[in-house]
Amino acid sequence: MIKMLTAFTEEIDDVEEAVSGLLGQLDLEHKRLANSLGIIHCFSDFVDSGVVKALSGKLPFDTLGCTTMSASTPSGMSQMGLTVTVLTSDDVNFAGGVSGPVTDSVDAPLTELYGKIAARLDGKPALLIPFIPFLLKVAGDEFVEKLDALSGGIPAFGTVAISNEPDFSRTSTFYNGESYPASLALAAVGSGAEPEFLSVSVNEENILKQKAVVTGTNRNILQTINNMPAVKYLESIGLAKGGDVMGIASMPLIIYLEDGSVLVRACFGAADEGALILGGGVPANSAIALGVMGFEDVISSTEGKMAEALKAAKGRGFLMYSCGGRKLALGVQPLAEQEKAKECFGDTPYQFVYSGGEVFPSRLSDGRIVNHLQNDSLIICVL
Repeated sequence: MIKMLTAFTEEIDDVEEAVSGLLGQLDLEHKRLANSLGIIHCFSDFVDSGVVKALSGKLPFDTLGCTTMSASTPSGMSQMGLTVTVLTSDDVNFAGGVSGPVTDSVDAPLTELYGKIAARLDGKPALLIPFIPFLLKVAGDEFVEKLDALSGGIPAFGTVAISNEPDFSRTSTFYNGESYPASLALAAVGSGAEPEFLSVSVNEENILKQKAVVTGTNRNILQTINNMPAVKYLESIGLAKGGDVMGIASMPLIIYLEDGSVLVRACFGAADEGALILGGGVPANSAIALGVMGFEDVISSTEGKMAEALKAAKGRGFLMYSCGGRKLALGVQPLAEQEKAKECFGDTPYQFVYSGGEVFPSRLSDGRIVNHLQNDSLIICVL
């Protein structure tokens, strides 16, 4: 059995106060079990001020995580906060590590990292928790697909780093107090864990009926739709004007793959030659449609899925990642989804963190589990 401990702070500048407050909330002296792992998410300034490094130095086990644009636990929520979640157990072990920097190919850095982590566990992991760097030239899908190949399809549940800047220029992943702009931080949860997974994205009735075909793509750059530059296609259906595509920042792109699975992608902006920068890769020849996601859609889907999670909990805690696109849809109430989490879960241990992409183990119609990178989704791991 895994026990979850959580803590929260908004104290950025006073490092000693921030760390002591977090440690007091965790109460490791009385609550820590034999094996532990720490997960840290925070506003980027906590890296610069030294809180992440100082906190990791006080925790006697591996810590991993990444930057976010907003996060919460039962004890607090903020767009400028830090959360720490400790997974601790007497009968499940944990291992963590960080890859070398990824400049073009994920193959060598991830192969080396996975080998080191797997060697530290007794038996096959039950769960992988990846923290993927936000890279414009390497799609997050490539990290997920490589982990799938290395692990033989072990369920993966995690997130892509994100930050509050419009260009996401201050994103980083963490491992044991150090921050990395282009490296994968990876945790493995050993055998004996029994995670359960839930996900919700765009309601079917909110997907526009008009579909098109992806005719040109390069990693996470969507070049052409229906043989037109992607921006021109959006202009042709009235969803962009003069090259400005930010009006669809909160509109999910629904991608229908040939194997029958469905991906959801967020648009992060325009690229050269009328292309779009997406939150993950899009295969050529897949069908594409646009979805609509407003405030009520986000809140009602969050409430419904959290109610399902509570039924599955049986005393366990929750790891949750929600796409930054869902946060944009909340408009002038940016904390509304986190407030709904607090309302639903109360003091039950949970972390709620906004994401640049959600890594989730999807179940296909034939029963197989395939790890996918999603956008515009809320994903929940009951652990």
